[in-house]
Amino acid sequence: MNDTWYVEYAIANVFNRNQVVNIESFSDIVKKNIGKEIYRSMYLYSEDIVEYLKENKTVVGFDGVQSVDKLVIDIDYAKSPDRDIAGQQTIDDVFKVISIMDELSIREHHYNIWFSGTGFHIHLADVYGFQDQVSKNLAYQVRSTMQRDFENAIDNIYDSRRLIRAGFSYNSKSKTYKVPIDIKMLGNMTYDEVIEYAKDPSNKKPNTIVHESIIGLEPMDVSRKNTNEVRKVFENANASTTRIITCAQHIYNAGQVEKKRHLHLQALVAIWNKKLGLDKQGCLQLARAYMDKMETPLPMEEVNRIVVDQMRREYNHGCNHPTLVPYCDSKCFKYKYKDLDETASIINAKNMIENLTEYYQTDWSERSFDLQNVFPFMNKSHYFTTGQLITIIGDTGLGKTAFVQYLITQIPSMKCLFMSLEVDEETISRRFLQASLGMSKNEIALSCKNKNNEILLEAENSIEHIQLTCKSPDIQELPNYVQDSEAKIVVVDTIDRIPAKYVRNDDLVRQETIANALKDMAMDLDVIVIAIHHISKYSSTRLSEGQKLDVHSGKGNSAIEQKSDQYIAFENPEMVTNPKSMLRTVSSLKARDESMFKIMLNFNYDTFTFSKRK
Repeated sequence: MNDTWYVEYAIANVFNRNQVVNIESFSDIVKKNIGKEIYRSMYLYSEDIVEYLKENKTVVGFDGVQSVDKLVIDIDYAKSPDRDIAGQQTIDDVFKVISIMDELSIREHHYNIWFSGTGFHIHLADVYGFQDQVSKNLAYQVRSTMQRDFENAIDNIYDSRRLIRAGFSYNSKSKTYKVPIDIKMLGNMTYDEVIEYAKDPSNKKPNTIVHESIIGLEPMDVSRKNTNEVRKVFENANASTTRIITCAQHIYNAGQVEKKRHLHLQALVAIWNKKLGLDKQGCLQLARAYMDKMETPLPMEEVNRIVVDQMRREYNHGCNHPTLVPYCDSKCFKYKYKDLDETASIINAKNMIENLTEYYQTDWSERSFDLQNVFPFMNKSHYFTTGQLITIIGDTGLGKTAFVQYLITQIPSMKCLFMSLEVDEETISRRFLQASLGMSKNEIALSCKNKNNEILLEAENSIEHIQLTCKSPDIQELPNYVQDSEAKIVVVDTIDRIPAKYVRNDDLVRQETIANALKDMAMDLDVIVIAIHHISKYSSTRLSEGQKLDVHSGKGNSAIEQKSDQYIAFENPEMVTNPKSMLRTVSSLKARDESMFKIMLNFNYDTFTFSKRK
């Protein structure tokens, strides 16, 4: 080991952390604080931690080199209504771990047993020979290795920022000390006798443990090539849950789930804050602990942003939220009524003013677009902003998709994910090029056949902000899909084509689930969602009779119009007199926080472009 290693410690309370001392001097810290709670870090820090703490005031986010000086195995007090049974079970659990160690060729001189105040700790020498390495890599390898060898016999507590009770620390709850206890002595004691023994720390010294690598014991290979094996190791990881919002506990215990770090953290923060009443600092501490469970955690700047944004939005996650549904558990006290979001958040006048001030000071240039910039002849501006669900309805065959395609091509400053779920890839791609270049179908086809590099390069540049997919994941997975795309505008064409596997064959329930999920996604991911929606047969008949679309003209139930922030009609105003007319009106039927608008456009079917009515 390096000569200079530091240990983080906290006196009296774990919240007094973010102090470090040379490991050689830690025993002096303990001696000076006998009679107080004393905690230390699970791992040692390289000397870089000193400068890092001066600059950041916290160890969180440190990803320098760490080292193992010993492995602390945590054995919790057993759960039983009978105290005597619980106490004996706890002691039996210690011997169960010792039995496992014996099978691994770990002998008594490799470890010490400590009573921790309620349960037990086993201080194990580094018999695996863990290499000093970058913080997150070391923690992940230690967690994986200990899970592989001990499975559910121990609690897997080996995250990189873990504080553990130090030897000879006082436990204020049990009014005992963390003291070493001989294995033979423990085998002849009752739990109550152990409690009595631990009330006085004097004259109790641990044996010196021998640090040596044991042949046949090697750290778990956690490289990418061994990912499947590592996952298998954690399949049976010990993680108990209670009846209180069990889904959140499952999410937290799961640690890193591929492509769900942001969404899971958002859900957890919402529950911690709105349901458990934790303030910003409490949520940040838990969020950082959650990140420590991951192999590739989010950057701390991103974690802080998510926590602050989630609390600022005052947004509730309900039982039917797509992020929570897969983790729903029948043991949860909310399971029967599914009413996790029954309580609305309340803010006072000061909070309202602060939030409003922050809102108006926000730069929305990269999070919104003005329809007037696309159609300059409009009388005034009309904005679409992130967090909004915008639904466009219209009869089939009028060019709803073409209109949205044209709109997207005119906003190159905002990255877009276009989900074409009714039109094939070749057709929708060609129409994007027609709309962006103002060329006909034949001109595009000829340019591609002849490999006209000048036009093809111009075409690529004109739609480089657009990503296209013709398949949709399940509504539950859609936010992850969108998040990976880094898009700020998401177009869903059409709503009917999004699968929802957790909904049975009930179209109305399915539509409501999708509407809620799209609105949630817009807010959670801070994106604009533009959803194209069919109208009902009744509304189509009314159009042929000269009537207009209204807010209730959409197909299915009222969920879509209720959840939409803007509800827009796309119509042929000459439907009765001239069904083939290329005249189109685009008008607001609902605008939650914008004024209504109506524009008249000519639809050029040859080039899939839209212009001012002549």
